[in-house]
Amino acid sequence: MSPPPLLRASIAVALAAVALVAGCGGDDDQGGAPDVRANGTDAAFVNAMIPHHEATVDAADLALSRAEHRALERLAEGIVQFRSADLATLRTVRDVLGEAGLEEGDLGLSEAETGADLDLAGLRTAAAFDCAFLESMIPHHEAAIRIARAELRSGIHAELRRMSENIVDDYEFELRRMRSQRRSWCAG
Repeated sequence: MSPPPLLRASIAVALAAVALVAGCGGDDDQGGAPDVRANGTDAAFVNAMIPHHEATVDAADLALSRAEHRALERLAEGIVQFRSADLATLRTVRDVLGEAGLEEGDLGLSEAETGADLDLAGLRTAAAFDCAFLESMIPHHEAAIRIARAELRSGIHAELRRMSENIVDDYEFELRRMRSQRRSWCAG
């Protein structure tokens, strides 16, 4: 039996520091750029996933103060905890890739397909917050899965590939919960 998605995410975060070093090599003796085992897809993944996770965490923070259902609060707590940990790893990898001079490639996704359009202002003022959150977060999670699958198709950075596998698994699990909640709580 495999561990639940949130436990897998905790394990992944704990291994991130070790894998980050393994995935990025080290500085050469001359003080040059680090030897990085990554490609343009990896850089594109990082640059797409950072703002995506930031928006996800911001929306989940709103849910912590506005959610009507305790189940949505618990979901938001997990999102804040694990996506914040992912963000720390992603920012570190972004810095290493930048130091290495790695140019960003293409994920093969449009801006709309990456979920860059989460409406936080609308969530802040939504009358029926829980339903508005679910209506916003479901397509946003679907976009994260598309980004992660693009990384899995073409990326080579070991830690980013592991993170992408976890994103697909965790977000599919969360999507099932959110869709069920939407059916139970929201009209139409």
